[in-house]
Amino acid sequence: MRYGRLPFGNLVLALIYLAALTVWAALVADTVDLAQQAAAPPSFPTPTVAPPPQTPSPAPERPAPRPSAPNSPVLQSVSVEPPSTGGHHPKTGRYIAAWLPDSFGSVNRQSFEANADILDEISPFWYSPNSRGGLSFGREARDQTLVELARSKNVLVIPTIHNVVTGPDPVPGILSNPTTRSRHVQLILDEVLTYGYDGIDIDYEFLHASLREEYTAFIFELADALHAHGKLLTVAVHAKDCDMCGLGGFQDWAEIGQVVDRLRIMTYDYHWRGGGPGPVAPVYWVERVANYAKTVVDPAKVVIGVPFYGYNWPNNGSESARGQTWEMIDEIIRVYGLSVNLLERDEHGLVQENWITYTTRDGTRRTVWFATSSGLDAKLRLVQNLDLAGIAIWRLGGEDPRSWEVIRNRLVEDPFESQRMLNQLLPEH
Repeated sequence: MRYGRLPFGNLVLALIYLAALTVWAALVADTVDLAQQAAAPPSFPTPTVAPPPQTPSPAPERPAPRPSAPNSPVLQSVSVEPPSTGGHHPKTGRYIAAWLPDSFGSVNRQSFEANADILDEISPFWYSPNSRGGLSFGREARDQTLVELARSKNVLVIPTIHNVVTGPDPVPGILSNPTTRSRHVQLILDEVLTYGYDGIDIDYEFLHASLREEYTAFIFELADALHAHGKLLTVAVHAKDCDMCGLGGFQDWAEIGQVVDRLRIMTYDYHWRGGGPGPVAPVYWVERVANYAKTVVDPAKVVIGVPFYGYNWPNNGSESARGQTWEMIDEIIRVYGLSVNLLERDEHGLVQENWITYTTRDGTRRTVWFATSSGLDAKLRLVQNLDLAGIAIWRLGGEDPRSWEVIRNRLVEDPFESQRMLNQLLPEH
């Protein structure tokens, strides 16, 4: 080798590193700029007519678990190119999504406007399927005020289609009939395109494990249809730590994870309204579910659900628990002058949830469990440590303001995209 000259291979390697470092520097600068923007107080237009106040809805009732069936064969894997969306997402270091379970009233709007600068996606609970494969909805759906405001704040609108319905569940019949299933896909696509949504969120719950293949076929078909028009598909799935565990046997994460844009895991309701009192989302359980998810789905698609609600149980077991927002629980604490207890950990590991007990005026003894800001911070650290996509909040409106402080402190300065891009440019070593 002559002095002052590098071999061709070393020269190429040096150029790759130089390019990678240049990209890294630009991305870090961009991340710092975004963090400064996120820290600044947002400015929002004042509506001409304020919407009427809305009473926050509790978490939806959970039916009794259904028995699992043996595993079914799955579809052949295909690769679907994800769509590109406008604006910069995630705005912080991770995706931040939130479900909006009722209309865009004053309580929900206040929370949305206060945090739109860091929110990436909002999913209003607007639609449910009918037996013919069509969509049923109430007057709160197709709210162009919400769509336009979200667009002005660079928040993606991805409405939810759910099967939390009164009467027989139409989803099994839709999935089992290929013609009805295709009609369902087409009508969903028509709705997304007609009303200018950024995509759709599928929340089909409590299906029998024997529908595994049909559910997978539906997700593949819907993903293909939406992606062809540059629209997103997010899917809410039951939390589980093995393939056929719990209620999620019909959801084949390894298969649907290839084509969905975000896999939103409902890591809450560990103790639910139909069972006895206890932590709603203990950290040790969330960690177990997240670790399993990472083994079967690209971590860049895995979104961890975080509860902004609690459950209020009667100690005598006379009725199911009531789902309550933090504001409702805080009112109980103030009215009854209660002390708040904290369960930091139990024999299984880290828990980090609050609980209170009190006696109502009719003599009923009740117990309430609800999330803590420290528990939320532990889950955000878990998302960071496992390099997952982000969080999905159930539910927007009436939550503890300290929760948003935790999210901002933990996620705003988390430049994971910069590191990922740098890793892609650098040669293996």
